[in-house]
Amino acid sequence: MSVSLDDKCARCGACLAVCPVYAVTLKERFSPRGKNYLLKRSGIDRKNPLFIETIRACLQCGACTAVCTSGADVRSLIREERHEHGFFRTLPGPVYSLLVNRALSGMLVKAAAILPADKGKGRTGKGVFRNFLDVRNKIEPAEKSFLSQAEKRIKGFARLTEGLRGGKELPRTALFVGCVQDLLFPQIPSKMAALAGKGVIIPKSQTCCGLPAFSAGAEHYARKTVIRNLQAFGHEDFQVLLTGCASCASMIKKWPGLFEKGSDHWQQALFLSEKVMEFSRFVLEFLPPMTSFASEGLVAFQMPCHQRYDLKHPADPLKVLERNLGERFVSKELGCCGQGGVFAFSRPDVSGAIFDHTLSRLAPGVNIISTTCSGCLLRLRLGIDDHKITACHVVDTMIPDINRDKQ
Repeated sequence: MSVSLDDKCARCGACLAVCPVYAVTLKERFSPRGKNYLLKRSGIDRKNPLFIETIRACLQCGACTAVCTSGADVRSLIREERHEHGFFRTLPGPVYSLLVNRALSGMLVKAAAILPADKGKGRTGKGVFRNFLDVRNKIEPAEKSFLSQAEKRIKGFARLTEGLRGGKELPRTALFVGCVQDLLFPQIPSKMAALAGKGVIIPKSQTCCGLPAFSAGAEHYARKTVIRNLQAFGHEDFQVLLTGCASCASMIKKWPGLFEKGSDHWQQALFLSEKVMEFSRFVLEFLPPMTSFASEGLVAFQMPCHQRYDLKHPADPLKVLERNLGERFVSKELGCCGQGGVFAFSRPDVSGAIFDHTLSRLAPGVNIISTTCSGCLLRLRLGIDDHKITACHVVDTMIPDINRDKQ
């Protein structure tokens, strides 16, 4: 069987050096080069179990596309394949519709209490849910989401942020929260909103950024999710769309591509994509240096893949930590955590190997790992067994936590 003439891959192998999945499997079919070759072959049986396993084994991190000098975009190729053939998706398409309705997604998290853990057996839909819901074993979701009581939570941090903003005038800001922060880590958007100053806009009807559905190739559900967000933010007047998740920021920048160019939805999506700002960029542009509240010890940064490969200023979090922490910041950042949306729950074996590979590079003496992605933070909290090491968001190194009951 011949390879398609439009195959841009030069077979150079540059992608092998950056692919997290290949790094821990060392199998050519799991490399971007191997996946590209298989997908470009004519007549191949796409329902072959090994082929399905291969195409599912992609975190959509974008590392391969970023280093390819030939212009091969394997990440998009795999996403298009998942869109065309639903059996490549780990979860059925309608599941992603739950993310459109935040109340339903909250119920999904709470359902963890009634399902047992099923570690290592997440390749079926039922196993995936059990692995996902096993989050309850290590992370206790907030009793109420951030959006359900945003004003109360922000007020709880207002006193702690007094005097931290300096005299610089802040832009009119809207806050995009994201699913994980809303349901599991509400202290993060609470702190960011407090730092953004009075009058921050927080539409309660906002929902998931659409990345889980988009990465799975479930474009129909990703589009529905984005439209709901366009409706939530469309009538607001602001200069900056602030988010504390690099993955959400990356996805928001992709929103225009889901709509026909020139359409109303495209114009609205383009407006928001040009306004979105990841938290550390906001800090560097509008906030003065401030003393870190992080406990004694060394702090390392885990670089989210979407921060590294999709955002214009990937080094922003490093600059924030360096100016706030000084010598306490270990400048050599950690790489991929292995989360990749639902990948960590569908392939816990590979995800765990990626996580262990990354953590093995942690510098001696580090007791805090900071990140700027909600999914990465979730993976770090679930994966770190050493009680002497904690994981947090960059904003957590700037503002201390307060008792949840007092928020």
